[in-house]
Amino acid sequence: MSELELYVSGDRVSEADGWTLSWLNARQGMARLGDGEQVLIAVAEGSGSDWVVTLRGRRIPVRVMTWRERMLAEAETATGRPAGPVSVTATLPGLIVAVAAAVGIEVVEGEALVTIEAMKMQNEVRAPRAGRVTEVHVAPGSRVAAGDPLVRIE
Repeated sequence: MSELELYVSGDRVSEADGWTLSWLNARQGMARLGDGEQVLIAVAEGSGSDWVVTLRGRRIPVRVMTWRERMLAEAETATGRPAGPVSVTATLPGLIVAVAAAVGIEVVEGEALVTIEAMKMQNEVRAPRAGRVTEVHVAPGSRVAAGDPLVRIE
């Protein structure tokens, strides 16, 4: 068993046979992935176990965990999620181009709440869990910085 495990959208992913990863600039998070055809990968942001990778123009949330981290995460999930409010924040700076959330609506986990445009690419911010929207802090046309509050869910 490998020391590290990779999860994309919550599903465990294994290495593909014949694919190689070569770092172009590890400090800047730039790498090439390929099995003949080379694909540029940018590790855009993140820390610890959670990262956002840009691959062929798509932003993909990725979690890389050690065996111990995975066991702790499974134990936490088994006890249930906290029922308290959740503040959904911007993961990158940009321009708000659409707001699907409205105060009082019920959302399901993974539902699109806000669309942010950054570097001519649109990125959807999705609900981390189900709940009722109690606050919306942004409107189309407003600018946000990374970490700014977007929506509050209870």
